[in-house]
Amino acid sequence: MRSRFTKQQKFDMVMECRSSGLSDYMWCKQHDIQTSTFYSWVKQLKRDGANVPDRTYAEAYHVDTKPDIVKLEIVDELPMEPAPVIPSITSTQCALEITIGKASIKVFNDANPKLLSQVMSCLGGRL
Repeated sequence: MRSRFTKQQKFDMVMECRSSGLSDYMWCKQHDIQTSTFYSWVKQLKRDGANVPDRTYAEAYHVDTKPDIVKLEIVDELPMEPAPVIPSITSTQCALEITIGKASIKVFNDANPKLLSQVMSCLGGRL
């Protein structure tokens, strides 16, 4: 496949990029050139003995030259509202019900943890 650009055109574009003040990434983005293509041009040109300036350290980061500006609206602090109170479950209400087939186990808040652990291990589980 024939190259889209001549060696001289590639050299001119690389020099334009390096003297633009933009990062290689931003310059390539603005000129619709893949960065991988651009860097292969640089490698080719250096291999052929062309004096291509190195990119600066800051250009290694793909940072836009224009910062994003966001307008913030400052509002007065709103009064804190108390968190909703979740009613506790009374001992007459079932806290947990496990049903396996026709068997049903109801666990209440005041259940003995040791007894619950023994029941669960009998069922093949752990607590």
